[in-house]
Amino acid sequence: MKLYSTTILLCLFAGSAMAQGDYQADAAQEQEVQKIVKPVSQLAPKAGDFGIGFDATPFLYYLGNAFNGTEDNSLNLNDNTLYFRYFLSDNSAARVALRINSTKEVDNRYVSDDAAFMEDPLSQNKVEDRAIYSRNNYELKLGYQVFRGENRLRGFFGADLFLGYSKENNEYEYGNQMTVLNPIPTSAFGSGAERQLTRNYGSEFSVGVGAFTGAEYYFMSKACLGVELGLLYGQSFEGQSNESYETMVESIYVTGDREFSPGDRDRHLQTSMPSAYGNLYLMIHF
Repeated sequence: MKLYSTTILLCLFAGSAMAQGDYQADAAQEQEVQKIVKPVSQLAPKAGDFGIGFDATPFLYYLGNAFNGTEDNSLNLNDNTLYFRYFLSDNSAARVALRINSTKEVDNRYVSDDAAFMEDPLSQNKVEDRAIYSRNNYELKLGYQVFRGENRLRGFFGADLFLGYSKENNEYEYGNQMTVLNPIPTSAFGSGAERQLTRNYGSEFSVGVGAFTGAEYYFMSKACLGVELGLLYGQSFEGQSNESYETMVESIYVTGDREFSPGDRDRHLQTSMPSAYGNLYLMIHF
């Protein structure tokens, strides 16, 4: 009887161990499948994630030319637009595109020293003329984006608000002074009885709205390539342009200001690809 009971207990224990082993094997196999095929919930950003991006076109050209053996291949990063977005929920985000292009160029040139030349025609003395060119361009795009899709390829749509401001002006400084004895001094920037001192091309303000759509492909967790197109409507307003100058009126040194453009206004409605981000952009989230 004892032998019979012991045999039954051993069979029950062996069956339980085999069942547990089969369960563990099935669970391990399921985990391996999940590792191979990740759902979009593990690839796409979540609410609270922050993303940065840039135009991927220059990198794709560079890689393509590298594989093709193109000579003098170089990475031309000529777009200085910064892309950001913040996920408000798993399927919606606020986005920003910011572009700042502010430059100041100083052009120094030597010209003959007129005063020294009047005293000695063989004089090699020089004075310096200077031109200062200032360019400022700022663009800000604010948008709201909604995503659709449950796999690596996700579609999206949304709307943007565009704001822009630009200004350009030149300044000139001269080494040879304009006087009664020298009413037409030697100058590197222009010549004649009148010399330009400043030129203000006016400031331009632009505003617009747009609707966009596109798609993104997540090639790894929280990293994607995207493309978009849209419909844009905008207006720009350019301010008055003016310049200042100096001249001699008989024996009197005179400076003055005058307007040379009253300003313009432009209105446009257009389809665009890309809409606000790059031709083909890369976004990384964290």
